[in-house]
Amino acid sequence: MNILRNSLRNPRNLRIPAVTAVAALVPCLFFGSTAFLAWLGARAAWLTLPTSLGVPFAFPRLSLAAVVGQPGWSLATELAAVLVLAAVAAWWTRRALELRPGANPWRVLLSAWVGVLLGLVLANALRAGLTALAAGAGALPFLAYAFAGALSGLLWAVCLGWVCAAPAALVHRFTDRARGVGEPAPT
Repeated sequence: MNILRNSLRNPRNLRIPAVTAVAALVPCLFFGSTAFLAWLGARAAWLTLPTSLGVPFAFPRLSLAAVVGQPGWSLATELAAVLVLAAVAAWWTRRALELRPGANPWRVLLSAWVGVLLGLVLANALRAGLTALAAGAGALPFLAYAFAGALSGLLWAVCLGWVCAAPAALVHRFTDRARGVGEPAPT
């Protein structure tokens, strides 16, 4: 109960995780766009090679239309993975802010980055695991696909997670500066 009460007293504990969650949705929107995927495939086709082995590609797709030739459960899996990514990123950032309320913007950046990393690892493991289950795979292939999905999520989050974490650090920096937190005392 104290955690909820303290979070409501300090709006920063709600604002920065919300910014992290929304920022994590931006790459999902890009990878949900057919035009962006066609552009990326034409310029960096080597990025799509793990997909030919069944490993989830990049961030989950945030789109309301299934890819042509994919079953309807694939769209539901993608949307569930987007929710997992946003929820885990927001939860981890909020947890970090509660543990260290006086964190500087660099610590907030790293906390949000780790939140996106954990969220994408879980989201891609979910996507790969459900794909393996739909294919009728046994326990060992299921675990192998889930591990490959988690590894794919880890690599993509290391490369692009900072894009999702930077807005949280900027919001932290400018809201604290507006309130006068962290500035040296006048002499």
